[in-house]
Amino acid sequence: MSNHWGVTTLDDLIRKIDKKTSSPNDDNSYLKKLNEFLKNIKNKYGNILTVAATFLLEDFNEKGEIRSGKNKEFAEYFENMERLRTQSKQYYLISIEYHNGYLIEYYYDKCDKKGCPILMVGEPDGLNFEDKMKKAKIYEIKSFNLSSFYTKSKSKEDESLIKKVLNRVRTVSTQLAIYQYLLLKTIELGLIENIEGIESHGSIILYSTDIEHLYNARRIIKQNFNRIISDSHKYDAYYLELKDEETIYMNGRNIYYFKIDFRTKYNPKTISTYLNNLYESLDSLKLNDNVIYKDFLYFE
Repeated sequence: MSNHWGVTTLDDLIRKIDKKTSSPNDDNSYLKKLNEFLKNIKNKYGNILTVAATFLLEDFNEKGEIRSGKNKEFAEYFENMERLRTQSKQYYLISIEYHNGYLIEYYYDKCDKKGCPILMVGEPDGLNFEDKMKKAKIYEIKSFNLSSFYTKSKSKEDESLIKKVLNRVRTVSTQLAIYQYLLLKTIELGLIENIEGIESHGSIILYSTDIEHLYNARRIIKQNFNRIISDSHKYDAYYLELKDEETIYMNGRNIYYFKIDFRTKYNPKTISTYLNNLYESLDSLKLNDNVIYKDFLYFE
């Protein structure tokens, strides 16, 4: 779902899932069921616009810093590590949204009184079903390279680091709200059985190859942790817990890290704001953006 800043088409998603169904490491039963469902959607609506749940969140994610180069490798390692710890898997979660945007209507003729169909897709870092599939736990992890921060940041003061931590809490909380919304929608579509409760768990992992960077960052965060807890409530994040330092050996080096774990409360206003921003963003695309419109809004 990384195509074109998180916007692609249903055909691209179906092709991606087709490849995954041949892998023995994936939950093939769910993927096959989902793939058949998506093909039925295509038969009904055509090759509709498909938007990733992380679309519009790049300003929060600071993607170039977190997920580029070796940082991406470390991020994926931490995500895999948390999935093993929580015994969770990755699932595609979907929702069919309807939008009356002029430009989408211009390129697409299968709109009705509800609007034009758009497929929204999310893939949380972890999803675990417990108690005979009656309870769900959603996990989202964001990692932060402290060595990069201390090398590139002009300011090494407390405020700069605290702001970045809260930035990631906000990102994780927003993404968890969207994933919970998508889980509920996926249940409504009949792809997952109904459940009795959902818990959303977030983790911020700060790491470095320099132990002094780690110690300094943890000291700053510990000294300001009550303030971080208070400010996190604005982002529907609660029960923050500062974990001890740990070490992993990767690519011939020691990687030092610590975590901030927390829970999030589902806030429907977050979803409403996201969907409104999504529709406004799609409406703002210009007809002269040839690459965007050739790839985004060409329907068979």
